[in-house]
Amino acid sequence: MTASFDVGPSPAVGETSLAPKKLTRVRLADTLLNQLRQQILSGRLDPGTPLPSEREIGDAFGVGRTTVREALQGLLATGFVERSGNQLVVRSADLVGRDEVAFAAMSARVSVQEVFSTRKLLEVEIARVAAVHRTDEDLTDIWAILESMDDDQPTDYHAHDIEFHSRLARATGNRVLAGVYESSTHLFFRLPAFWKVFGKSQTPIGGGREGHEAIYKATVA
Repeated sequence: MTASFDVGPSPAVGETSLAPKKLTRVRLADTLLNQLRQQILSGRLDPGTPLPSEREIGDAFGVGRTTVREALQGLLATGFVERSGNQLVVRSADLVGRDEVAFAAMSARVSVQEVFSTRKLLEVEIARVAAVHRTDEDLTDIWAILESMDDDQPTDYHAHDIEFHSRLARATGNRVLAGVYESSTHLFFRLPAFWKVFGKSQTPIGGGREGHEAIYKATVA
């Protein structure tokens, strides 16, 4: 079985806050550790499944190998994976300490819910405002992006998905709203490498092209 991670809405590694503190490598490794534990607890990785290579994980999450190694050490220390030869293999959640499972499950649940709810709030408001203020030029640009979306090409679809929502945000005519959304796309959308390496399903999230066409038609109407 090919290793597969959930590609649903979730926070990208490297998330920062408005606090003036610089994101350290330790915090980044902890964030990645929570992300990896989340994928194991979600059932996307069956017990006995080897983890992808350090390089593949790093490319998928946009982090360096040192960060990946620290996160993998955390997985080993907490019993989520075990070493088998030169590979790290997923262990059954039944073999992991109850406290570790409870903590990881809580961390994963909170982060996913927070990012999903934030994205939903922004995209609903963007669609509402764009429907009122969009211009013919906006509609032409959005339709061109839509025509390039192909559900059967996950990597290209991913790029056009980001472009579609960002262009719709600019169609609101509200530069602050558009700026906030576009500056948050690294949280709302996975890197293309994530889809290529960890995408279990070839069906894109967000309703595919059909779902985006519905948004476009509502904006036109």
